[in-house]
Amino acid sequence: MSHSHDLIHCKNCQNEYHGHYCPNCGQKATTKRLVFNDIFSELLNAFTYFNRGLLYTLKMMSTRPGHSVREYVQGKRVNHFHPVNYLLLIGGVATWIYIHYWDDLFNMNVMMQNMNTKEQKAIMPFVKKALHFAFENYTYQLMISILLYGFFSVKILGKERYNLVEGIVLHLFVISHSELIKLFLFPFLIFTKQSIIGFYIQSLMSSLISIVYMIWAYKQFFEEKSTWSAIGKTLLSIFAAAIVIAVISGFGGFFISLFGDKAALINAVTGGK
Repeated sequence: MSHSHDLIHCKNCQNEYHGHYCPNCGQKATTKRLVFNDIFSELLNAFTYFNRGLLYTLKMMSTRPGHSVREYVQGKRVNHFHPVNYLLLIGGVATWIYIHYWDDLFNMNVMMQNMNTKEQKAIMPFVKKALHFAFENYTYQLMISILLYGFFSVKILGKERYNLVEGIVLHLFVISHSELIKLFLFPFLIFTKQSIIGFYIQSLMSSLISIVYMIWAYKQFFEEKSTWSAIGKTLLSIFAAAIVIAVISGFGGFFISLFGDKAALINAVTGGK
C-alpha cells in the first residue's frame, strides 16, 4: 500500500503523484542542478527535433503531398513539422528575400517602359509603396490565401468529408511548400530583370508550378480517382479564391493610394487635362 510520504510533489504544477513523471504536466520527478553542458544538450535536442521534423515534412511534401497531409489530418503527426511553423518559416524567408532584394528582382523602369517620363514619375511612388506594403505583409497574404483556398477546396472537393480547419491545414502545408518551390525561380528573375518578357515568363512559370502542384496535392488528399475531375475542381477552387483575393487586393491598393500624391496621379492618368 502506498503512503502519503511516498507521494512526489511536482516542482512545476504542485501536483502530488506517484511515478517518474507528473501525469498533469509531464515534469520529471527528479531533476538535478543545471551545469554548463545542459545548455548545449538542450540546444542540441531542440535542433535535432526541429531538423528531423522539417526534413521529414520537406520530403513528404515533395514526394506525396496530398497523402501525407491526409495522414496528418487523420492523426499521423509525430514526425511532421507543425503546419503553422512551416508557413511562418517559409513565409518569413520569402518576406526577407522580397524586402531586401526587391530592387534586384523587379526593375521598375523596364516594367513601366511604355509610359513617358512624366507618367513614370507620378506612378512610381504608388507602385513602390504598394510593393513595399505587399512584401512587408507577405506572410499575412499567404494566410488570407490559405483561408480562402481551404474554404473553397473543402466546399468543392471535400464532399462533407473534411471541415474548414482540415482544409486550412492542407493549405498551410501546400501553399507554404509551393512558395518554397517558387523561391528557386528567383535567380532566373534576377538574370532577366532587364527584360519585361523575362518577367512575364517567370510570373507564368510561378503560376503554372503552383497550379500543377495544387492539382497533384488535391488529387491525393481528396482521393479523386479521375485526373480530369481533379484538374477541373482544383481550377474552380483556385478561380473562386482568386476572385476574392483580387477584390481584397483592389481595396488594399485603393487605401494605399490615399496616402500618395493624388494630384500627380490624376495628372498622369489624364495627361494633365
